[in-house]
Amino acid sequence: MANFRSFIGSEFLAIKQHLASVKSIIPVKVKLLPSERRSLFKLHLKRKDFAFKAINLMKRSPSTAPSFVDIPNCNNYMQLYEQYSEILEEVDSVKRQLEDARLLVGHEILKQTRSYFQNAKNGADTGDSEFEKIYEMLKPYYAVGRNSKKLEEERK
Repeated sequence: MANFRSFIGSEFLAIKQHLASVKSIIPVKVKLLPSERRSLFKLHLKRKDFAFKAINLMKRSPSTAPSFVDIPNCNNYMQLYEQYSEILEEVDSVKRQLEDARLLVGHEILKQTRSYFQNAKNGADTGDSEFEKIYEMLKPYYAVGRNSKKLEEERK
């Protein structure tokens, strides 16, 4: 298991500033509604090859393209699409690292606090009033997810 430490204030601030800087560099601020996302054509890997080939053919023979197709704009958009894709790969990699680290830290937190809870429960079972208070205070919070069913059954 990795040894985790908290970010010092300046590290956390630097991360937040770098993210804000990245956000400010993105040229177009777009926020699509779910319905808008569904209605758009999606440029996936297989379709990307089609689009790339079509743009190259239009550049080679501009007279074959309809008059409303802006060939230089298509070419610029393809380059921008590639740049966005590359940035997204990096962001996804960082996101995956953060999620994995958060998952491990959360696991450690729950492992330790669950031990405390079980210790309070064992103490309460022996009749210790201090442990009983702690157990009763934590019990409703512990009973989430799969454990909430157990609590409901105990109440019946």
